[in-house]
Amino acid sequence: MSSTTKQEKSFLSNNLDGVTANFPHMDDPRFMSLTNQMNHCLLRFTQFARCARELGEEDTRCKYQYYRAQCCCPESQLEDWMEHRARGSCHMDVLPDRSTVHCRQ
Repeated sequence: MSSTTKQEKSFLSNNLDGVTANFPHMDDPRFMSLTNQMNHCLLRFTQFARCARELGEEDTRCKYQYYRAQCCCPESQLEDWMEHRARGSCHMDVLPDRSTVHCRQ
């Protein structure tokens, strides 16, 4: 059963470039729902943190990922995560091949 209305289906069936220009949080088909954006927020900030670790925060691609995180994350959450990154205690910038899960006892 789909929760998409007929109006939403007609809106989304048009050119998606126009949709993403006006609604940057809707361009990922995994997160078409607008009700709970926390998963989307976490994913976007993790992408930014990993990008910033590898390329630096001033890289255009990383700035774009931060913009995408700003579109769906509460500002207070972003500030908290950025403070963690500044202290070096943010777990979101650890790349999958550098996981520390195997080190736990």
